[in-house]
Amino acid sequence: MTLTLAAVATLGQLRYSAQILSVRAHLGLLPGVNRAEVAIATGVRVDATPGTDASVSLDGGDGEATVVTGTVARVHRHPHATVVTVTDAGAALAALRPTGTYHGLPIAQVIGELASAAGVDTGLLAVLGQVADWVPQPGRTAADHVGELARLAGGVAHVDAGGRLVAAPWPVGVPDAAMRLDREFLALAIHDLDPGVEEVPVGAGGAGSALAPDAWLPATDPVSTGADPDATHRWRATPVLRTLADVRIATDAATSRRASASRRLAATCWPQPARRPGDVVQIQAGDDTQAGPWLLTRVRHAVDPVTATTVLHGVAVGSAPGGLLAAASGAVGGLL
Repeated sequence: MTLTLAAVATLGQLRYSAQILSVRAHLGLLPGVNRAEVAIATGVRVDATPGTDASVSLDGGDGEATVVTGTVARVHRHPHATVVTVTDAGAALAALRPTGTYHGLPIAQVIGELASAAGVDTGLLAVLGQVADWVPQPGRTAADHVGELARLAGGVAHVDAGGRLVAAPWPVGVPDAAMRLDREFLALAIHDLDPGVEEVPVGAGGAGSALAPDAWLPATDPVSTGADPDATHRWRATPVLRTLADVRIATDAATSRRASASRRLAATCWPQPARRPGDVVQIQAGDDTQAGPWLLTRVRHAVDPVTATTVLHGVAVGSAPGGLLAAASGAVGGLL
């Protein structure tokens, strides 16, 4: 197999390609911070300083894809290379410890307010639910809070290729991309794990309707839509949830996450620069247990003179009827 691979780094007004020795990119869902480490040959002019606008792209032969868009975090000058670390909006969220209180707002709006406080642009914020009073704990970062809010709303949060914060519902199994086991994978492992005790979110009373005037008043009666505590279920106090609808969203999300965590994917592929956390991929394989779909939670790209790989980690999500492969087979079958 002939592999055509190119790396491009734009640091301020300067663009680097042939001068790049290696790229290491680590991507994850929030509260993780996406970063790319670019090694540039010694003797090449590198004027970038922390705060300089930057982006890193890779092309594995199927078209260029941006891996990280953000700013330079640090510059290390070594005898044989200058290593520039680029981080995205996740770093700005991780640097902020918010202190404001958000009262009676939709969760998507609270996430947007936290992003605004960190100076972060937002993309699609499509999560549901609302909270009574979200009072950020000063010891936690805005990235921690955004990740927790997305979890309560039954979704996931991540930073996209353009550097925008995105919060989307937990995937229902419709894949974003189809991958072939015999063409794109070097190694693949599926792990079946014990999901452990199921956590059941329990709200803190209220009027039961977000439109009622006393909806956000605390009450002593717990609000739960899940099972009572027993050997396999554990109640988790979630007092920011005051309505039955919001508790139901959080409970359904906890159930989906627990089911997904019991099946995990770990794979090494030929370079797949377009793959990033939040994607849902389906694998065309002879064994249906490997097909997925899989929600990618962590992605690592590595490019140097010896290695060019993408490592994927993910969890299983429910399959949608037909799936992307069935819909796309007629269009791309002659090209595979």
